Amino acid sequence: MNRILIIMDPAHQEQVALMRGIELARTTGARLEVVAFAHEYLDSLPGDKVVRDNARQTLIEHRQKWLEQMLALADCTDLDIQAHTVWEKRIHHWINQHCQQQRIDTVVKTGHRSETFLYTPTDWHLIRECPAPVMLVSDHKWRRAHPILAAVDLSSDKPAKKALNVKIIDKAWHLAKALDTELHLVHALHVSEVLADLEIIDLPAHTRQREQALQPAVDHLCNTWHLSREQVHLAAGPAHKVIPRVANRIKADMVVIGTTGKTGLAAKVIGNTAEKVLSHLRTDLLTLRPDE
Repeated sequence: MNRILIIMDPAHQEQVALMRGIELARTTGARLEVVAFAHEYLDSLPGDKVVRDNARQTLIEHRQKWLEQMLALADCTDLDIQAHTVWEKRIHHWINQHCQQQRIDTVVKTGHRSETFLYTPTDWHLIRECPAPVMLVSDHKWRRAHPILAAVDLSSDKPAKKALNVKIIDKAWHLAKALDTELHLVHALHVSEVLADLEIIDLPAHTRQREQALQPAVDHLCNTWHLSREQVHLAAGPAHKVIPRVANRIKADMVVIGTTGKTGLAAKVIGNTAEKVLSHLRTDLLTLRPDE
């Protein structure tokens, strides 16, 4: 991790994303770029371009002063930090383009966990579109002693899925090492809820059968990443429920998960497990897109 982009949240007094980013920079040696956004509708001002430009510059300078005050309170002068304010309404467009141009390793942002069909918040846009990994930070304290949980799909033979599994585990492994904590893996054994509710299948027997079938893959992961069997969790149920449940049980500090890489209407109709997990999860979430 060489370069971290922190997105300031003007509505969040604690500035948990800033503190997470600083903690990561101290443990990984990464450079920090901290950005605050400013934007107001200036249509009500007189039509003179000079007046509007002056108003815009004043607002930017006001937000930049606030940003510098937040950094001073964070006491991070020991780090390599670049801090600036950007005039932008649709911040996810700026973030996506900036990550593409500047080769950002990780975006750190406070997570906002709500969505309607007509309104998609910035977080969902970033999960679907951002070329860099996106860490959506929860407002709990960073607990070094608790593990990093990587969500993997062991049931697919598709090369793209396997490659994404490796990418997820590798990212989570390096984070766990940097933060001096354990790495855990979780795989959801998908079972039709309808079949289970109607008792058409014997759920415990079906789960045991699936676990046995996945045992070679689990053994391979344990040997490759030097994990104990207790660090690999297999649980029956939909992934968006299993992952938060396991994260809560082991008191994970962070969940690392892959996204489908779909955007636009396909992402809305099909949905991403990462987005559903975000709605249930009460810890930090780091999302990774598949390699294109």
